[in-house]
Amino acid sequence: MPEPPDPATLPEPGQRRSWWLREALAREDDPSPAPPLRGSTECDVAIVGGGYTGMWTAYDLTERAPGTRIVILERDICGGGPSGRNGGFVHGWWDQLPLLVELYGAERALEAARASEQAVQQIGQFCDRHGVDAWFRQDGYLQASASPAQDGSWDRAVRVCRELGVEDRYVPQTAAEVQARCASPRFRAGVLMPGGATVQPALLARGLRRVLLERGVIIHESTDVRGLTPGRTTRLATDHGEVRAEQVVLALNAWAAGWPGFRTRLMTWASYIALTEPIPSRLRELGWTGGEAVTDSRFTIHYFRTTRDDRIAFGAGVGAAGYGGRIGRSFEGDRGAVARAVSGLHHLFPSLADVRIDDAWGGPIDISSDRLPTVGSMHGGRVHFAHGYSGNGVGPSRLTGRILAAIVAGAGDPVARLPIVGARPRRFPPEPFRYVGARLIREALVRKDESEDLGRRPNPLIRLITRIPRLMGYRFGH
Repeated sequence: MPEPPDPATLPEPGQRRSWWLREALAREDDPSPAPPLRGSTECDVAIVGGGYTGMWTAYDLTERAPGTRIVILERDICGGGPSGRNGGFVHGWWDQLPLLVELYGAERALEAARASEQAVQQIGQFCDRHGVDAWFRQDGYLQASASPAQDGSWDRAVRVCRELGVEDRYVPQTAAEVQARCASPRFRAGVLMPGGATVQPALLARGLRRVLLERGVIIHESTDVRGLTPGRTTRLATDHGEVRAEQVVLALNAWAAGWPGFRTRLMTWASYIALTEPIPSRLRELGWTGGEAVTDSRFTIHYFRTTRDDRIAFGAGVGAAGYGGRIGRSFEGDRGAVARAVSGLHHLFPSLADVRIDDAWGGPIDISSDRLPTVGSMHGGRVHFAHGYSGNGVGPSRLTGRILAAIVAGAGDPVARLPIVGARPRRFPPEPFRYVGARLIREALVRKDESEDLGRRPNPLIRLITRIPRLMGYRFGH
């Protein structure tokens, strides 16, 4: 890996909203937020969180049960969290098929994977139906090896797909085929998920918000929920009011790690994206003109895609871990994490070392112990939740929104019986052990990946630390 650039020479993250969201808001002429909740109100369904999960739940409820009184409570603005600043990768779980088989058996694993693939299609259909120009492009998701240590990391998933008759969903690529799609000098062989897509994530989130308002959903932005009191009617206390609802959906994403009852179900750490200047001629030199979403095969993955105006958005999950579910400044303002991401860009594309970095931003992701989301209910079946996307939530949140709407509506839809519903993944240790362990393991994983990028064998202590999660029964680490 090249030395990380001096952070002082890079854009400072956390000073403004993501480039995605600034562009989306500019298209709306920079609207004022929806009014915050003041006073008391009643509804059929209250949704805490105005990101993808909450808004897809509301959207599907308006489809299933028109006339349902729905209120969304969002602490910022809709799309102001991870939904407006992620990488915009949209794909299913074919790469996770071995894990799904291990957890749920072949038949149920296929059911879940097919539902995740259908969610990708549904996002494109939503955009077409409602005139939402969110740059939806279904040009495939390419995973490449960028070092000998990464070679064949997809072999087991490819084999399981072939054994279950879905080999066309996850297709091995020779080194030449990878180079034909994106000519990084580091890339070796790889694998392609043809059904993968990309979106401009904030445009999708804001498009969802527009459609919900048109359908009569009440949205209160700048409204922080301070507490929940369960009962026959659930009460949500906010800074300046209260909502009484028959049913409640908690669509909190990484903030769920600080919510009572969820604190040992999730870890949080930060992911950062650096955005280049427009470079159309350089993309043509790389042969990267097909719109594919691309990653390498590290654990602390580098993920990257092009934009409509020929920039590269290059991300890396190298930010700090959080304590006690608190989302602090380190999740959005870590210039060192930006420098690490840019170092990854220069490592994979050394010919782009002179390209200007125009923007950078970061935010939290919610890590579950098995890297899969969980959907469930509590408090007598009146409060429902979904979280644990582990950095891959654009497509799965479309699916979990559909599941939550089916549960709330009581429609008997088979989607509400998918195996991720009611799953009980292994819990994380309480604080401070969770924080200390997460910091130690995250740093070891980053260093292991960086050593292997250089063709070096990580030192024995680093290798031992990265194995700890697996030894403790968690399905991540090496």
